[in-house]
Amino acid sequence: MTIDEIYRLVQTFANKEQRGFITPTDFNLLAKQAELELYNKRLSIMMEKSQPKKSAGFYAESLTPELAEQDIASFLKTEEVTVDTESSIAHVGSSGSLLTDYIVSISTADAEAQTISTNVPVEIVNNKNINQILRSSLVKPSASYPIALIGGSASNAKVINVFPDSIKSVTVNHYVNNSSPKWSYVTIAGKPVYDVGGSTQFKFSNRVHGELVVKILEYLGVTIREVEVVQYAQNKEATQDN
Repeated sequence: MTIDEIYRLVQTFANKEQRGFITPTDFNLLAKQAELELYNKRLSIMMEKSQPKKSAGFYAESLTPELAEQDIASFLKTEEVTVDTESSIAHVGSSGSLLTDYIVSISTADAEAQTISTNVPVEIVNNKNINQILRSSLVKPSASYPIALIGGSASNAKVINVFPDSIKSVTVNHYVNNSSPKWSYVTIAGKPVYDVGGSTQFKFSNRVHGELVVKILEYLGVTIREVEVVQYAQNKEATQDN
């Protein structure tokens, strides 16, 4: 569904419950919050590799980590991060920062020329074993076996410390939600009319659009089941075809 179809569905169910007209400004605010909430839910499922329980019968099927990954595939990005030695302190390595929600993997390959021979994976380690690894004569990081330590910063960016510090850039596959869905319009005869050119669509896969409608209506105090959204959309399509 387009953002216009989702907006019209929200208006339809809100009118049935006598909630009044949902202004474009209010819809856009709720749409952004709904996308963020459903995105965080799926990201959490992926990170925990666990399956949540059905919630009050709203969801027709359980959300597995595999489905969660498919739903937020468009939020996955690949970026090259430059890392430089910023400190003379031992065991700091080269560091760079990245605004991200979750780092999936890191490699030393150029983002535009990844091949099997150049795409060297960087193992992500934690604070518990970093010093032991760096001081080890057997597993000390090298250009062939690099490691990275992920930390935070005051700006909410992730700080990536890479070892050995001879590595000057890394490619990071990560999830980040910087989306702002927007139903844009032009005013004709005093009424807002959908402007497809100025609008920004939801980044979720079509499978999640029914859940988005349910979530937005939930913010408005309207409780429906996702199956009702699907049935209404299907009936409307059938009516238009006839």
